[in-house]
Amino acid sequence: MRILHGLVCAVGVTCAAYSATSAQAPPPSAAPAASSSVDISGFWGLSFDGRKVPAAKLVPGVTRAAINLHARKDAHAIRWCNLLGTPFVMDAGTPIDIRQGTSAIIIAPESGSAPRYLYLNRPSHVSAEIFDPSTNGDSIAHWEAGTLVADTVGFHGDRGVTSIPGGGFKTEKSHLVERYRLLSNGSVLSVTFTWTDPKVFASPHTYEFRYYRMPKYYEPLLAFPCNPYDEDRAAFLGDPAPFKAESAR
Repeated sequence: MRILHGLVCAVGVTCAAYSATSAQAPPPSAAPAASSSVDISGFWGLSFDGRKVPAAKLVPGVTRAAINLHARKDAHAIRWCNLLGTPFVMDAGTPIDIRQGTSAIIIAPESGSAPRYLYLNRPSHVSAEIFDPSTNGDSIAHWEAGTLVADTVGFHGDRGVTSIPGGGFKTEKSHLVERYRLLSNGSVLSVTFTWTDPKVFASPHTYEFRYYRMPKYYEPLLAFPCNPYDEDRAAFLGDPAPFKAESAR
């Protein structure tokens, strides 16, 4: 991997701008495997019957006021066409495009957000001295037999959509572990998400999405227009400008 003027270039994938931060969990002791006989590349759609999301168990300090504040921030980010980030991009209403290379896996949404990069060629998260927190965080991944395990930290606590399916929200302390598995002879992609965060969750919060493989002839849609200065659009969405509240955490 080479870093050139803020671009991360990985063999087998395209170069893209990247931002992340240091790990919140101890890095593995050895470099992860960089390849697998399993290939999860393709377009994957999340259907109405593809979500299994239990209610999250939140710490007592996460009040209704805190949840409402994050909902207002989410609406504000959408109103101003911000990069929406993870986990929103994994359920944005249109298929995701997964491209598997030798040193990274790219997950590109059709919505208005930056693609995700799951790096297969490094064993630990990058230092905060090099990268800043971002809406997608810093993701490293490795294969465990036929399962891809992705580990992400370095989220920005205020930017993009911060709400997490099932309840709660991400902060700078959030840690996400995902497990990607092919089911039904490769026609279904199961992704389990497990979030931990001492400021939000009383116990690890796990849910599962199952994506259907799109046909080979599927063509991705052009990005939907997003003009924050369109007055009709702004009136339709409203502008719930976020505010600070002492009870919000």
